[in-house]
Amino acid sequence: MKKTLTFITCLFFLQSCGNEKIDTASAKAEMDAREIRIVSDAEIQEEAMKMGDQISSDFSLSAIPEPISDTYVLNIRYGTDSIYVKDHYFFDDPRDLSGKALDIFEAYLYNSEAGLVSEANVQKIEDGKVLLYTKPMIANDTTAVGMWTIEIPRKNVVLNIKQ
Repeated sequence: MKKTLTFITCLFFLQSCGNEKIDTASAKAEMDAREIRIVSDAEIQEEAMKMGDQISSDFSLSAIPEPISDTYVLNIRYGTDSIYVKDHYFFDDPRDLSGKALDIFEAYLYNSEAGLVSEANVQKIEDGKVLLYTKPMIANDTTAVGMWTIEIPRKNVVLNIKQ
C-alpha cells in the first residue's frame, strides 16, 4: 500500500511538470507594471499635457448653416475616446463652472476680449486626484469662443509615464 501511494504521488508530480516553458517576457512585463514608480509633479504635468493634447486633437466645433431660418447649428464632437470626462463651455454661457475651472475660463475669456492667444493648461483639482486639462475652443480657425475641458485621473497619468 505504501509503495502504491508513493508511486501515485511520484506519478502525480511528474505529470504536473509539463514541457511548457514559462513566458518570462510577459511575467517581466507584469512585474514592471506593478513596480512602484516615483515620479515628480513636473513629469505628471508634462504627461497630462501630452495626454490632453492627444485626446483633444479629435475635438471639433463646426457651424452648419440652417437654410430655412438663416441661422447656424453648432456641431460639437469629442472624438472616439470615452474614458475621460469631457465638456465644453461657451463664453456667453459658462453654466456650472466653479473653482479653478471658472478661473481658467475667465482667463480665456479675458484673453479673447483682449485679442491675446490662449494656450492649453493643466491644473490639479479634487485634492490632486484629478488633473483638469483645458484648451481654448477655436471657431473658424482663429476666433476663441469657449473652453474645452478633460478630467484625467492622476493615476492614469502616472501609469502612462514610461520609465
